[in-house]
Amino acid sequence: MSVTRIIDSFGYVIYGALAFLAVWGGYNAILLYRSLGKKTLKDPKPLILQVQELCQARKFDAAISVCQSPAYWHTALGQLIAVALKNRSKPLAKTKQLLVTEFHTEVIAEMENRLGSVSTIVRMGPLLGLVGTVASMIAAFGRIGSSAKVNPNALASDISLALWATGAGLLIANPMMLIGNDVHAKLRRLRDRTERQLQDVLDILEPIEAQDAAAAARASRPGEPAPAPARATSPR
Repeated sequence: MSVTRIIDSFGYVIYGALAFLAVWGGYNAILLYRSLGKKTLKDPKPLILQVQELCQARKFDAAISVCQSPAYWHTALGQLIAVALKNRSKPLAKTKQLLVTEFHTEVIAEMENRLGSVSTIVRMGPLLGLVGTVASMIAAFGRIGSSAKVNPNALASDISLALWATGAGLLIANPMMLIGNDVHAKLRRLRDRTERQLQDVLDILEPIEAQDAAAAARASRPGEPAPAPARATSPR
């Protein structure tokens, strides 16, 4: 097998890899936007009001059930409120630390992994296209050197195919770059909105925690002796 045929075969592998990158990028973009839509709660007021009423009535299990209902269980706010309520016995600072960890590991970890795949596609697209272009150009000039009579139409077709490899890589990378930046911005907005909404819930739990701590402190004190009754004085 000649070197030209080997390079031609390698070029087809490059074009197949570019097609795979395009499909993989589109798949990740669809899943990213679907995940963002599920995690975002457009109107959090009904959920926060229900949680506030149930917490003030000391019905914490019912509040957790509301957060885990089909309407809210997939949202970031619902998941984090449930974590806060389950750990309400811990100090508020510890609860906030748990919420930060939960947000990063359970809410956005999968989306960040897919964003990493999108970033890889952005970098690999132009590089693969350039490799395909160089391989096709080597094959085209190899035909020129090995043939005394060159068909200009065939040569132009080879060069056009070579340039299409770079064009395809750029066509894949540019939309993926826009999608990645857009998802990054939406993730930042989701994080900021969720932090503000969670603060409202923590403001509800803070006085309840203070009341429970005061009641526990009173219960732990030893009973004080009752004051002695006053003695009656006889009239003189």
